Amino acid sequence: MPIVVVEQEKTLAALTTRLLKARTAKAVKEKAAQAIRAANPALDLDHLQPGMVVVVPRLAEARAAEDDDDPVDEFLDVLLSRVGREVVELLQAAESALEAEQAELATTAEILDDEDIEEAAQNDPMLQENLDSLRSSLESDAETAQRNTDILRDGAEQWHSDLDDLSTAW
Repeated sequence: MPIVVVEQEKTLAALTTRLLKARTAKAVKEKAAQAIRAANPALDLDHLQPGMVVVVPRLAEARAAEDDDDPVDEFLDVLLSRVGREVVELLQAAESALEAEQAELATTAEILDDEDIEEAAQNDPMLQENLDSLRSSLESDAETAQRNTDILRDGAEQWHSDLDDLSTAW
């Protein structure tokens, strides 16, 4: 949430008038005052002093005039946008890695299923045991890679939701 430093305002009504755009409806001003009171329970908003810091929650109906050019808001918007892009890139990298790993595992499985290797394994019980163990390990690796990527996908969805929530928090 943005903050504002009290200048010469003595009351919440005066502060609200300073913050809201011109020609704001009285009901909207009252709603803004109530929201400011709720966000600042420890402050005596009826007796403001210059230099006091007041939290000002955003209201959909009434945007503070200063919000349009607030460098902090602009920075936070840029930051959240950048984090969102990084989350997308992370997920794309994970998807690419999963595809590469799946291709590598498929190639390895083809090699293990080669006719010559199968024939050699029939004549060597230890080789057969090693091949079976390797096949099991490859299958387990493929399942783990898929599961980890699915977890990352779910996490990315949650991160995007959290970023959306953050973007409306100030």
